[in-house]
Amino acid sequence: PVAVVPDGVQLLRHETSLGIVASKNASLTALMDAGCEHLFLWDDDAWPIADNWHLPYIESPEPHLAYQFLDLAGRNKLNDLSVLYRDDKHIAYTGQRGVMLYYHRSAIESVGGFDPVYGRGMYEHSDLALRIHNAGITTWTYADVVGSEKLIYSLDEHEAVERSVPMPDRQALVERNVKIHNERRDTGFTGYVEYRQQRDVVITTLLTSQPDPQRGTKMAASPDMLAKWASSLRNCGRIALVDELLTAPADVELYRVPDVKMNVYFRRWLHIWQHLRDHPEYRFVWCTDGTDVEMLRAPWEEMEPGKVYVGSEPKTYADTWAKQNHPERIYQEFIEAHRNNVMLNAGLLGGSRVDVMAFAHGIIRLYYRIESYRFWKKEQAGAAVGDMIAFGIVAKSFGDRIVTGPRIHTVFKTDGIGKEVAFWRHK
Repeated sequence: PVAVVPDGVQLLRHETSLGIVASKNASLTALMDAGCEHLFLWDDDAWPIADNWHLPYIESPEPHLAYQFLDLAGRNKLNDLSVLYRDDKHIAYTGQRGVMLYYHRSAIESVGGFDPVYGRGMYEHSDLALRIHNAGITTWTYADVVGSEKLIYSLDEHEAVERSVPMPDRQALVERNVKIHNERRDTGFTGYVEYRQQRDVVITTLLTSQPDPQRGTKMAASPDMLAKWASSLRNCGRIALVDELLTAPADVELYRVPDVKMNVYFRRWLHIWQHLRDHPEYRFVWCTDGTDVEMLRAPWEEMEPGKVYVGSEPKTYADTWAKQNHPERIYQEFIEAHRNNVMLNAGLLGGSRVDVMAFAHGIIRLYYRIESYRFWKKEQAGAAVGDMIAFGIVAKSFGDRIVTGPRIHTVFKTDGIGKEVAFWRHK
């Protein structure tokens, strides 16, 4: 049955049961998104029994604590925990119950949340406590404030609770998960685990407030320009970063960016990087041109973390247009040094969020470095029309992680040669 909550309580409900890990991560997401500094996650069979119960946890310098009881309150005993440390403020144990979990937001920002590797649950909270401790954030792995039994009541402690997970399922989860947990414990694992519901997205930019330096004219903003791009996309979010466009094709999420006097081909990477910084819930990301690119098949299942997927053209950097239109010294030297290499095309960039951010930031850094050289009179040449050579320079820094070719896109400007295998059609 659907839970009934009193006024002032926000109910987060999964229509189908997703288990303990997903539920706790949904709780973390809600609290982190609300900007909370002190996060408390409660089982529904425990509650506060004193005013200001939260103050000892908040006032403690420890960024993670949990309500603990050494053993069951009645005749039955588990004998599964021991006290490792005790002073007048804290008590530390060899394990964690997980009845009420306290985190300072900085701990979650450092190591993430509950790991889906634990399935529907068991050991997920202990794993998070270990990762926090192994990262050097807490004094003890499993600690509580002294006197917490006067602050919190737990039905679990008094054996007055029915388990939400049936015993056979619980046993199977324990047997599977304890191996993962103990191996991580023994190796000092500190990996970051994303707690937000992740999604894949394709991002385009339509920046029409300034003249296009390659065309010499200002484009008129129209949703029709993105219609073909938007309708082709599969199994992903559709994101458009715009400075004038007011309406978008169906299912496209519009994000308004400021009108800036800056070459749009470089400026787009600034907006993309800032957007990605603001959206840690993205998993894989493609940044594509919006007016001449279409998805032919969804790439998500074949993408590998660490690989960076880029566009290319059937030509080398020994190209007259490239040389004439990117006159700055850094670009000219790159063109000469790589004259026999395939020219990469900035209209397609894909990878994990973190890799795409790093790539975009590389282009921004290079752009501003050259503009600074221009001010210092170290660069005397005119300005490049676009980002094509900058894109190639940054791609080189990724070494053999770069992937391009017929699996990624059709042959540029052929209206689809290679469409039988490519993820994308590009012109």
